[in-house]
Amino acid sequence: MAVKNQLFLTEFYHNKRILITGASGYIAWNLIKQLVKFNCTIKCFSRKAEKIEQHKGYANFQFIEASYQGEVAFQKAVKNSDIIFHLASQTSAYEAEKNPLADYKANVRPMQLLLEACKKEETCPIIVFSGTSTQCGMPKELPVDENVIDEPITTYDFHKLQAERWLKFYTSQGWVKGVSFRLTNVYGPGPKSSSSDRGILNLMINKALRGEELTIYGLGEYIRDYIFIDNVVTAFLSAPIYINDLDGKHFVLGSGEGKTINDAIHLVGKLVTQKTGKKVQIKSVEPPAGLLQIESRNFIAGTNTLLKMGFCNKMHSLDEGINKTVEYYCQGK
Repeated sequence: MAVKNQLFLTEFYHNKRILITGASGYIAWNLIKQLVKFNCTIKCFSRKAEKIEQHKGYANFQFIEASYQGEVAFQKAVKNSDIIFHLASQTSAYEAEKNPLADYKANVRPMQLLLEACKKEETCPIIVFSGTSTQCGMPKELPVDENVIDEPITTYDFHKLQAERWLKFYTSQGWVKGVSFRLTNVYGPGPKSSSSDRGILNLMINKALRGEELTIYGLGEYIRDYIFIDNVVTAFLSAPIYINDLDGKHFVLGSGEGKTINDAIHLVGKLVTQKTGKKVQIKSVEPPAGLLQIESRNFIAGTNTLLKMGFCNKMHSLDEGINKTVEYYCQGK
């Protein structure tokens, strides 16, 4: 098995009806940018449809602006859908701790409504869910793959795990087909993340380009796995093609390489300096009070299973990905 080329993707997505929840978000922006290359119908479900950028291409657009708490809205959204990319989410772990009930409504309830609407529609669509690598909690060993025992330690991660398990239950009953990709630290071109504690690498790149000082908490010794957004989009687009092998499962989607936070931020400084000719100042500061324990994790994705399937064959190196991101923001897009 291997990720198919552009021609195969064009043929596979021809005339497909694709629903994207959270269509105004960062991952959706990049996904739509690729989907418009295909002669398909993209149904954009968002609470704020006016924020959705219509990239130019061959696709037809439909817009559904509604709350993610409404049964009727989901019934309308899933009708005649072949593929669903479920990206709608509240992404701040800190906001989840402040208001667990609101986080449940944002991260679990929409999945329940989506799945029940699919069940009633009786068309068995394919669902690709955007999970998070922190669902497993604090890893005891590295790398971390789909066989890890989940022990979430934040409300946010607990709810993301709940949503994933609802998807697995509905796939086991044959009402939908689905797979969950637990994403590591995603970065790359695109709009700003809606949560201040997400998209840190993009935030640092933008600060460096503005000539601002970059800060590292403490020694920045914790290890992260940074994955370039194009690699995420490729995996998401390929998943429906191989759904018979992926159905009812979850996988950790990362680069498979770990970098300390210190090394990653210094690399940002180095590459921005090379691009602009202006030295980027970086300093270590004391971590602020109230940091969640999950911030002190070390993480590297175990990608062997996905490698065998061909999903992780052409991963961008961190140098390459940062350079592409710097170039994008320098162009003012």
